[in-house]
Amino acid sequence: MRRLRRPCPSCLLLVLAATALGVSACAGEDERSDEAAAPQVTVEREAPAPPPPPPPQAAFVVEDGDTGKPIEGARVVVAGEGARTDRDGTASVAAPGGRAAVRISAPGYGARKVEARLRGQRPVTLRLWRPALQWPLYGATRARTQAHPAIDVRPPFRRVWSRRTYGLLEFPAVVWQGVAYVNTMRGRLRAFTMRNGRLLWNKRVGTLLASSPGIDPKRRLLVTTSMSPGYVNVRDLDTGRLRWRFYSGASEPSPLIRDGIAYFGTTSGDFHALDLDRRRPRWTFRGGVKITGSPALVGNRLYFGDYGGRIFALNARTGRVVWRGSAGTRVYGTAAVAGGRVFVPSVFSGLSALSARTGRLLWRVPVAGYLYSSPAFYRGRVYFGTYGSRVYSISARSGRILWSRPAGGRVSGAVQVVAGIVYAANIDGSTAAWSWRTGRRVWSFHDGKYVPLSGSGERLLLHGSHRIWAVESRRRR
Repeated sequence: MRRLRRPCPSCLLLVLAATALGVSACAGEDERSDEAAAPQVTVEREAPAPPPPPPPQAAFVVEDGDTGKPIEGARVVVAGEGARTDRDGTASVAAPGGRAAVRISAPGYGARKVEARLRGQRPVTLRLWRPALQWPLYGATRARTQAHPAIDVRPPFRRVWSRRTYGLLEFPAVVWQGVAYVNTMRGRLRAFTMRNGRLLWNKRVGTLLASSPGIDPKRRLLVTTSMSPGYVNVRDLDTGRLRWRFYSGASEPSPLIRDGIAYFGTTSGDFHALDLDRRRPRWTFRGGVKITGSPALVGNRLYFGDYGGRIFALNARTGRVVWRGSAGTRVYGTAAVAGGRVFVPSVFSGLSALSARTGRLLWRVPVAGYLYSSPAFYRGRVYFGTYGSRVYSISARSGRILWSRPAGGRVSGAVQVVAGIVYAANIDGSTAAWSWRTGRRVWSFHDGKYVPLSGSGERLLLHGSHRIWAVESRRRR
């Protein structure tokens, strides 16, 4: 038997190496052929999304509600986006279409928030009003001076519109942001637009009224007193809807409102400070004698008279009596307060001036005929009318009569001053006006009854017995 030779280790290593190289070469060829045969896949990157289109621009025009003139620099804000108006009163704000809440404001004007319908580039007109040019209460000011400090409308007049009121007008309309609110003796409260006299709403608030409403702009409330049935009605300023009411008993004075408190007296002699938020009196002063005059408010003191001829100064926060003075006899009209003095009309005693600080009598001017008329204060003078059919101008300092003129009839309502012109209506059916300084007669009108006028901005409201006329200066400034 032939014996096999054992291979040497070096030969064995050479054989193994050659085998490995062959396998590796074949594997490389297979991989290259597979790569060549496999289809080539190209991965495309997604293109970046295009930026969203800019929101549409809404166009606005902001104008003065009284004059119609454009307001430059007004700020318009919609959904957090805002812009200011240019010289033409226009502004563009990025805003979606449809209905949107719009806030507008401008220096010297009251800010507003309104709902507007946005329709692309079609301009939306927005209006602002100057609070200083409104007439929100009887007497024009809280001091009941019967003289408006800012309205500059004077004769000759151009008639804009007139409307029947279907009831006797004893007290004038009050005006706020383009709307006039007027009570009639029969117990109706109506709201008219100042622009064209259109009736906005008509509400029954009693069966007998002899006062002007009071306006609370912050709370958007309208407060009316009534002689019958004796309720104070608190209504929505925009819709006339009744919010709530308070029974005070018969009340003739026009309410005065400050910081959410309505002040007024009653025929029973009570004087209330009615909290409009809590819906109840904050305090009540019980004087016991009939009050028909509307209260005046200066600083923290309320001033009013009663049928006992007494004049009171009350602390407005507490109702405490600060002092008590005398007008001589019955006080029917409303006192005016200015220059540290209280000017009080007494039916039988004439006009008295008392110290606003102490109640001391400073002077008294007796006149012929009853004195129901509430006085007006303007540039150091006091003006009032009498049942003797005359209008007087008196020095507020000394009580000296500066001039006296025929009124054309018996004067029962307040005398008023606007832009240096003194107005008085008479119950015999006409109205006249005089220069404050000289007493020269400058204008007359064929209708009138009690308190002659109110207004706002560049338009006055003349009050006849059953009709209102809106007038402007014929030569507009």
